[in-house]
Amino acid sequence: MVASLVMGLVLLLAALSYHAGRRAGFESGRRVGWAEAPLALRMRYQLDARCPICDDSEGSSGEEAERESCGS
Repeated sequence: MVASLVMGLVLLLAALSYHAGRRAGFESGRRVGWAEAPLALRMRYQLDARCPICDDSEGSSGEEAERESCGS
């Protein structure tokens, strides 16, 4: 009887610890995502010479975009 109560308590504590860790991990991942999203959008804009949000290249042709990305 006592062994089953102890085992139940251990399992309950393990489940609570898992739940708390999972919530903390999701929150941490959400904060990292909010921090990295603007950087990723900026990088995509710089590499493709197009706006990743509105998909507009600001009027530059493919050759102009290539020249800008090569630095000449």
